Amino acid sequence: MMSEETQVITVHPAGEAQERFGFECAGGTLEVVATTDRLTPYGGAAAWSHYLEKLGVVADLARRFPRPRTSPNATPVADVLQAFMFNCLMGGRRFAHARRVQDDRVVAVILGMKKGRLCGEDAFRRLVAEVPRSEARIWLRWSERDLYAALPSAFVADWDSTVNTRYGQQDEVAVGYNPHKPGRGSHHPLVCVVAGTRLALHMEWRPGNTVSASHWIEAMERVWGHPDVPPRLKLNRGDIGFAQEKIMAWHETPGVARPSYLFKLKLTANVRRAIARIPWPQWDGQPRVGLEQYTETRVRLDGWSCERRVIVTRTLKPANPSPQDVFWGEDQEEFCAYVTNLTVAEASPAQGVLAYRKRGDAENVFDELKNQWGFAGFCSGKGVVTETAARVLLLTYNLWSLFVRVLKDEGHHHEAVTSRDELLVIPAKLVESGRQKTLKLSVGKQWWNAISRAYQRLQRWLATTAPQLDPQQTFERYLCWNNPLNPDAWLLNNSP
Repeated sequence: MMSEETQVITVHPAGEAQERFGFECAGGTLEVVATTDRLTPYGGAAAWSHYLEKLGVVADLARRFPRPRTSPNATPVADVLQAFMFNCLMGGRRFAHARRVQDDRVVAVILGMKKGRLCGEDAFRRLVAEVPRSEARIWLRWSERDLYAALPSAFVADWDSTVNTRYGQQDEVAVGYNPHKPGRGSHHPLVCVVAGTRLALHMEWRPGNTVSASHWIEAMERVWGHPDVPPRLKLNRGDIGFAQEKIMAWHETPGVARPSYLFKLKLTANVRRAIARIPWPQWDGQPRVGLEQYTETRVRLDGWSCERRVIVTRTLKPANPSPQDVFWGEDQEEFCAYVTNLTVAEASPAQGVLAYRKRGDAENVFDELKNQWGFAGFCSGKGVVTETAARVLLLTYNLWSLFVRVLKDEGHHHEAVTSRDELLVIPAKLVESGRQKTLKLSVGKQWWNAISRAYQRLQRWLATTAPQLDPQQTFERYLCWNNPLNPDAWLLNNSP
């Protein structure tokens, strides 16, 4: 008697896609099926990984990690750092954004992931959660020290702070000045930017109830303590939050070599009285609408230990200008004041004002970090995780900025919103034949010509260092073509 049961026969062998979809597209009927080919939208990661490998910065950080990895199944520190840095690089703002590329097998191969896939969202948090704050800061200061080697022979430091709004319960979150979310807790990091380079030289992590000048002296002492900085740093600039007696007194310490300072001064009542006492003939320039006049005076405000040089600008402008520049009302005056210890021989009033206005480029660094890099993100309940993530993100930002400059060879900064699309987001396919791995970029002839020229510049730049140098010396030589003297002594003498 025959069985009435129907036997289901598998038509497609194992591994072959069993589902097919047909779509009527503008270009005709397309059949959509799955594939096991290893594809990635981040073909530019190959050059980035080559750059990091040659610099040795990730391997060096992994080797210096303060806590040993005792479990044989523990993910290597280098893998965790590579995965988190790539999450930052592709525009991630939260730890959970690591899921976007966690299963990208091509990126895993390029970055050398030991387990064949990128680390998950908890890997970085687990790695640093139990590390004491002081040890984490010293650990990452090695990478910060590397950046000092890239400094110009003479540079200006721009200091500024930003508010990172937080939600929920996190360590060191406090309520302070918050222009975007008044009354909401935040962190308030202080960052030092090298003027004209868009490189973030140093960061001081602070709770949200601090002001711009809080912990500035501690941060400056750490920067100034590096042997490469005193002969190179010529001027510190900052807005009205830094024109504080203790900060200016630090620069004026008698018998000690210190950089000069140039800070904007708040127009308090006493400052306005000092401006009103300036004789009319002392103003330089013509009093015409739209033109500036310059002068300077000596002022000693309440709380100041001495008289200081104050540069003042006066601008005549229309009271109610229309877009057509007609029907103007009466003219009104606008004043700005700047305090500095630069002498008249070092900078005239007009030069001092022009020098301060160039500080505005530092604001672009914060704009890029917060809107294109997620500097205000990667928040955890543990303060050491949040701070360490911010420091690693700054390291990634600096490395990518230098990487783009080498490839573009145009002498100026390219923001991540454009450089990622041009140099990182490149569709590619990984092909393996024997031991040979080939990454095939799916690009047109014009795009390939541009990419190939960029890769040639990168290889020439990386080929200029002798291979016998250790990773630390190699990194410094790549950036500034020389080696610092006894850098370890600086780290040992400047613990946080």
